[in-house]
Amino acid sequence: MYFKIPLSSLNTFACAARGESFQRAAAQLHISPSAVSHQIRNLEQQLGYKLFQRLDKQVRLTEQGRALYQRINPPLHQLHHATERALQPPQPVVRISCAPIFATRWLMPRLSDFQARHPSIELSVQATTEQVDLESQHVDGLIRHGNHRWPQVNQQFLLAEQSVIVCRPTLFNRFTQPLDAHQLQHQPLLDIAAHSDRWQSWFARHGIQADRQRCSMSVQNGAQAIEACMLGDLFLLFDQTMLQRELADGSLVVACEVENDSPYGYSLLWSKQRPVSAAFETFQHWLATQLADCSTR
Repeated sequence: MYFKIPLSSLNTFACAARGESFQRAAAQLHISPSAVSHQIRNLEQQLGYKLFQRLDKQVRLTEQGRALYQRINPPLHQLHHATERALQPPQPVVRISCAPIFATRWLMPRLSDFQARHPSIELSVQATTEQVDLESQHVDGLIRHGNHRWPQVNQQFLLAEQSVIVCRPTLFNRFTQPLDAHQLQHQPLLDIAAHSDRWQSWFARHGIQADRQRCSMSVQNGAQAIEACMLGDLFLLFDQTMLQRELADGSLVVACEVENDSPYGYSLLWSKQRPVSAAFETFQHWLATQLADCSTR
């Protein structure tokens, strides 16, 4: 025989079973004790067995009643929790598409501070250099590396690139004096495909014509470049800000000082067409605060 048991009856039973009291269940459900008793009796009739022993001034669960309570209590608890969450206002979300090296080396280590300051805002970070449509609803802003020329979108400049040439200590120790551009043109160089003009531009500023073919190795991104530089005898021209960990622990050393007039850096970009949310403005302000703290250290 197939029949449906009203969820309200199961909920009333669970409330009564939890404290083995119709009065407490009535107070919790804001109904009368007699209404609780009536619902329990109807449920017992549907089930075909007693759920409570009615004593003089109290009730006790029967073995079948206790078994039913143990089965239904966990899903009812989950249902109540889901209902409470559904009644709460939705948590604001800020979705950021971020250059991978900036995400892992600068942003991620600071996210705990953002979460502590703004626990009501969910920050979603996607580490990628792929093109993203800012006019879509899938992302609120981009953090990208470039030359600060982004005429089609709004821009907040974040961090200038502080170029430095590094290598692992065992390679640097082979030389008796600091290297210069003329020496480096004959050394094994590491190239990053996404920024393949770095070495050419640096050599050109020193009056040396150098092409990409002189590089001994080319990798796709900054993380691969750092790893390759630590493992091999290669020189890397890179942003010093993203190398703080390796320079601090001695995995890499500065092989050649660089005049920091690079036009490149990191910027936060967002649409000129779509209005920004209050949560995104909060994220912008937090970024500015973090960068100001970095500059004063």
